[in-house]
Amino acid sequence: MKKVLILALIVVFGFSLSACSNSSNVFDFVLDEDYTEFVTMATSADYPPYENIVEGEDGKSTVVGVDIEIGKAIARALGKNLRVVHKGFDFLIEDVRSGKVDFIIAGLTPTPSRALIIDFSQSYYTEETVDQVVLIHKDNVALYQDIEDLNVAGVRVGAQTGSIQAEFAEYFTPLATAKIIQDLNELLNNLNNKQIEALFTEGPVADTHINSGYPDFVKLELSSLAGYEGNAVGVQKGDTELLAVINDVIDQLILDGQIALWLEEFSS
Repeated sequence: MKKVLILALIVVFGFSLSACSNSSNVFDFVLDEDYTEFVTMATSADYPPYENIVEGEDGKSTVVGVDIEIGKAIARALGKNLRVVHKGFDFLIEDVRSGKVDFIIAGLTPTPSRALIIDFSQSYYTEETVDQVVLIHKDNVALYQDIEDLNVAGVRVGAQTGSIQAEFAEYFTPLATAKIIQDLNELLNNLNNKQIEALFTEGPVADTHINSGYPDFVKLELSSLAGYEGNAVGVQKGDTELLAVINDVIDQLILDGQIALWLEEFSS
């Protein structure tokens, strides 16, 4: 009987350790000691200046960026602390659809197909503030000066799984070979090592990487990609109460010019 009890405790304890080890993708922000609840935000924290995992002053990992600050503003408006869950980008929509999280902020662009699954706030970044670009290696500047130069058999282009940039890559460069994967850092390394010729991304993301580790990258601004819907917060279908609060917060942040200030801060 004692052996059975010990074995049961080992199993339970093993599960507990496993649960703790899986918590490395969860980041809690206590915004006010008087708040007794958390609101949960999903993101994919590999997309600076919007969201990125860094080492905090205490030596522990934390997540920072423009989208995180927007999430904090929404949490404060709700009178709650903020819990940020970091996952692969292509898991986020399903998590909010199923109610695992309350909202998504992750450089998420509204599209007709996504709007069938979740509801969107108004855009907090628009084409006026965020440009769509392609990163290329400086050694290939003479070869690739416009999107037509990339739409050639044998050219390899990259984008992140589930992103609007993946749709751009497949739509604008159908003749090229598209590498669509989850890991943005792998794509950056591929471009740096010339294993791909181009990487579709957003202007602020491109600027951040050029300024912090990839000085050989050149940003090619593509007018063909202008006119996208911008980035918005995603919520569960029919959650009109939360959506109203989020839209009010976005209105105020835009009016105050705060989002532009955060974009400048986290891009530097």
